Amino acid sequence: MNGELLIERAKLLPSAAKIAAVGAYVQFLEKHPAVEKVKPRDWDFFLTVAGIFVAASQLNHENISEQNRELALETITDTAAEVYQDIGDACGDCRNFVDRTYDGLAKTLAYKQDQRFLFSDSLGGWVVWNLFGHAPSSEDERKLTRAIGGFLVHAFFSWWVEGKDRVPIV
Repeated sequence: MNGELLIERAKLLPSAAKIAAVGAYVQFLEKHPAVEKVKPRDWDFFLTVAGIFVAASQLNHENISEQNRELALETITDTAAEVYQDIGDACGDCRNFVDRTYDGLAKTLAYKQDQRFLFSDSLGGWVVWNLFGHAPSSEDERKLTRAIGGFLVHAFFSWWVEGKDRVPIV
C-alpha cells in the first residue's frame, strides 16, 4: 500500500469506526436484550475505540515501512481525538485488556483446542465489560461478547487491504 493511500485510510478510520458502531446498535439491540441497559453514547464510544484498535493492530502485519506505520498511527490518533477527545486513554486501556485477556484465555483448554475466537472474544470482553461495568456474567452478556468481538474483527480486520472489492477513496 502506498503511503498516500495509507494516510487517507488512517484519516477515515475513526469516523468509519464510529459509523459502524452507531449503525450496529439497533441490530444488536434486537438480538441481545442486555443492550437495552446500555446508553447509546457509551455503545458508540466503546465500539468505536475497539474498531480503531482492530485496524491499528493490523498495521503490524502490513508490508509497510516503519516510518509509514508510525505516520499512520499518528494520523489515527490525531483524527480519533477529533471524534472523541478522551479516546487515547481508552485505546491504551483496550490494548492492555485485550493483551492480558488474550494471554489468559490462550492457556485454557477450550482456546488451546480452537483459537478462532481468541482475539475477538478478548476484544468483545473489553467492550462488554465497559458497557456494563463488570465482566460478562449472564448468558446474554457472554453471547454479546462473542457477537461484538466478531462484528468488529470482521468490519476492521481488512481495513488496510487494497483490492477491487474495496470502496475507492474519493
